[in-house]
Amino acid sequence: MLPAALYLALFIAYPFGMSIYLSLSDAQAGNQKWSYIGTANYSKVQSYDLLANDFVLGRFPSEAAARAFVSERPLLKVTTFPAPGGGHRATLTAPGRSIALLDMEKEEDATFAASTILQDTSWTVRQAGGKAEVVAHEKESAVTLGTFTTRKAVDLAATKLLVPAATRVDIHGTGVLQDPNFLLALKNTFKYTFGTEILKLLIGVPCALLLNRKFGGRRLLRGLVVIPWVIPIAISAQAWLWILDSTYSVINWCLVHWGVLTPQHIINFRGDKDLAMLSVIAVNVWRGFPFTTIIILAGLTAIPDEILERARLEGASAFQRFVHIISPMVRPILMVSLLFSVIFSFTDFNTIWIITKGGPFDQTQVLATYAYQLGVNAGYLGKGAATSLFMFPIMAVMVFFMLQFLRREA
Repeated sequence: MLPAALYLALFIAYPFGMSIYLSLSDAQAGNQKWSYIGTANYSKVQSYDLLANDFVLGRFPSEAAARAFVSERPLLKVTTFPAPGGGHRATLTAPGRSIALLDMEKEEDATFAASTILQDTSWTVRQAGGKAEVVAHEKESAVTLGTFTTRKAVDLAATKLLVPAATRVDIHGTGVLQDPNFLLALKNTFKYTFGTEILKLLIGVPCALLLNRKFGGRRLLRGLVVIPWVIPIAISAQAWLWILDSTYSVINWCLVHWGVLTPQHIINFRGDKDLAMLSVIAVNVWRGFPFTTIIILAGLTAIPDEILERARLEGASAFQRFVHIISPMVRPILMVSLLFSVIFSFTDFNTIWIITKGGPFDQTQVLATYAYQLGVNAGYLGKGAATSLFMFPIMAVMVFFMLQFLRREA
């Protein structure tokens, strides 16, 4: 067992331990000295922004009264004065009218926020509870009501708002958990993994059932099905890169010559965010479904013909034989196939990197490619290691539940 132990130590244990060490340091390419920074690469909050929108400026008995108030908007001015509970209160004032808007610690912050609500938001009238409300809404982005160092300070400031508003908190920090691109990559990883696995099952199961039948050329067809799986991904992905090219795509060429598209309106497979994700999913499915097919086919060949023949003689239909005989007997080996396939897809780097490199605009970025860009291309070795290590607990949870299911099946 010594060779296997050395292999595990050198090529699995050492890189994994090194990744943990790097993720706990400020390691960067070009820096000779690295310092221990704890979990800052994972999550380090520097400040919180309190954002709000949809400010209810007033409730009126009728829509006409509400619209009359909106028409007075050019006459309104922002006025601040000390608030009863401390801080400063910003109000909108006009001849014969005063609207308390919000309380903030600093006078300049209260004035700026109130001026933004008055000048930069769009005012609309809506019905609520039998009355008409005037609502100030910011279309581009929510109004920032302050930056705070602790979450407690954010919650305290939110309770001082005098007008109803939909509030949320934006977190700013240096950890990957505060990186919006990381959250996008995590979402894309799940989308990519489960999207491909569903399609692999939908294609692989029927193919296995078909190849299990006896017909002329079955051996040849079985060999051809395996080709996408055995071809090195570096070669097959380059072929797909040409197939999906925006200028020289063979798909676009055929559609143009068939009159379906015009040269000015061709499909941009890798430039459109939705089509780019569908494209890499299609490549992964094309390469991976033969693995699912062969594994299921191995399970089908292990089912004794006598059982299926007896069910056929007893009057069971093809669907009944599949549900009550084939499916229960193949399910354990199908779960093994799904387990390995999920691992391959969840950690897949080559397909996405060769086809899209995570683009366009990070819309196909997954954890593997994003960790590579952070750690290798950008040189942030610590953050790249932290990003890659996020795959470990997620995969551990998925594998645990799948193995538990396999044990129950056994």
